[in-house]
Amino acid sequence: MSALNKLMTQGIIPPQVHGVLDYPLAAILIAGPLVLDFDDRAATVIALVFGAGAAILAVGTNWSTGIVRVIPPILHGYADIGVTLALIVLPFAVGFTGETTALVFYEVVGVGGLLATLATRFE
Repeated sequence: MSALNKLMTQGIIPPQVHGVLDYPLAAILIAGPLVLDFDDRAATVIALVFGAGAAILAVGTNWSTGIVRVIPPILHGYADIGVTLALIVLPFAVGFTGETTALVFYEVVGVGGLLATLATRFE
């Protein structure tokens, strides 16, 4: 077992709690740019795409809160790590750091999601 796999099975947040949190996260990613009226089109589109992806992960992960249950939890965890890191980096890489609302949204959701993911016990 790799060090990251081992780390991802030792978190303090049970998978059921993480699974419940996936649904509001998807809603926040989808509604956030619309409610906050991002000025940058890329910031809006990226958040909407990530929100759709979060909804698919929430519905498709093979744990008690999933509906279809075909995605292995550890794969869900790796996807969460990738997406949350992307949320943190994309404002700088894509160039919408000048839009404070989008920048703060991406950083807060990205850091919060990353911390929750790293604290989850993916079984």
